Amino acid sequence: MSDSQQFSQEEVRELRTLLEIEKIRTLRMQYSHFMDSRQLPALVGLFADDALCEFGPYGNWSGIDAIAAGFNHEFKDTLDQPFWSMHSNTNHQVKITGPDSAEGTVYLLDIATDRKADENPFLWFALYDEAYIKIAGQWKVKRTSIHFLWPEKHLDPSFLSR
Repeated sequence: MSDSQQFSQEEVRELRTLLEIEKIRTLRMQYSHFMDSRQLPALVGLFADDALCEFGPYGNWSGIDAIAAGFNHEFKDTLDQPFWSMHSNTNHQVKITGPDSAEGTVYLLDIATDRKADENPFLWFALYDEAYIKIAGQWKVKRTSIHFLWPEKHLDPSFLSR
C-alpha cells in the first residue's frame, strides 16, 4: 500500500468501531435465531449474568437464572417446535458508549409460522431498546427492553426521550 492509500488514525478508529458494532449486530441476530430455533441454553448464554429483561406483558426478569426460567416458561408449549415463530429484526442502530459498553435499538416483526396463507401471521410489532457489555472480550446483552406497538401498545414514554 502506498502512503496515499494508508488509513489515517481516525479511519483506523472508525474501522475498529465498525468491527465492534458488527459483533453486536451478530449477537443480536444470534439472539433471534436461538430464540426461534428454541436453543434456549445458547440464547441464555448471550446474556450477562446480571442482565435485565423488561418484557412488558411478559414481566421483568433480572439475572441469568430468572432469564432462563422466563424463556422456558414462555416457550413451554413450543419447545419442541423450532421456528413456530420468527423474530425478524431490522433497523439495528448501535452506539458504542465506552470501551466495554454500547446501546442499541432494533425493530421487531414477530411472525407466527403456523398460520394459513389467508391469516394474518403477525404476532407483534415492537422495538427493542438494549444495552450491551463486553465481558472477557465477548459482547453480551446487559439489558433488553421491549416496547410493544401492535396489536397492543406497551410503550415506556421515557424511551422516546433517550
